[in-house]
Amino acid sequence: MPLPQSIYGHFCEGKPDMSVIDLIKEKKERLTRNQAEFRDLIAPQWREYWSELWTSARNYQWVNWVLEQEKSVVGGAAEAPVQCDHPEAEAMRQHLLAQIDTVTFVGEWMQIGQDRINQFAEVTEDRQWIHTDPERAKRESPFKGTIAHGFLTLSMIPLLTNAVDPENPPYEGAKMVVNLGLNEVRFPYPLKSGSRVRASKKIVGVEVVRRGLEVTEEITVEIENTRRPACVAQAVIRLVY
Repeated sequence: MPLPQSIYGHFCEGKPDMSVIDLIKEKKERLTRNQAEFRDLIAPQWREYWSELWTSARNYQWVNWVLEQEKSVVGGAAEAPVQCDHPEAEAMRQHLLAQIDTVTFVGEWMQIGQDRINQFAEVTEDRQWIHTDPERAKRESPFKGTIAHGFLTLSMIPLLTNAVDPENPPYEGAKMVVNLGLNEVRFPYPLKSGSRVRASKKIVGVEVVRRGLEVTEEITVEIENTRRPACVAQAVIRLVY
């Protein structure tokens, strides 16, 4: 399928002898990384056509081969592998990469009782009766009892994953471990007062950043004798070396 003249002319102006492969090489950055910018440059009536054309082109093996070759070679030389400048950080990176998507920690069972729920309610001033009034919850709640706040379960993750024990740090060698936030959090099942929970952890991402590593952990908080977990969260932490 030939390119529309308006699109072909935009790319090949001043280059009448340019082949299709040369065209892809010349404009690979816009084809692979800046598709939105490219769409803004072409006429509105061609934007939908361009999306269909791009999808169709990626079905051809030779197109993908050209893009992969351009991605792996910069200025005629292969890209250097990503490494940390700090030897301890690089050793930790290699260790974590070998554990990607493997459960590396399963904690001990811990009971979440009404006293802990009440204390959390006082600190956060979230005293909704489904958390703090056992008698009413027994009468009116579909759970037939009080349940823990979702954010209480979330706040227990450092303890449940043994990340707060100074004698047994999960990332030995790091000068500092900083909580950067969460990519995703879900509470699939209510955690009833008096239940026991434990957490498991696996590494799902490791990236080199300035002065250290950025690690993404997936934590699952399991409820004893319950098929569905109380919480599944992706936590992002920074290891500083």
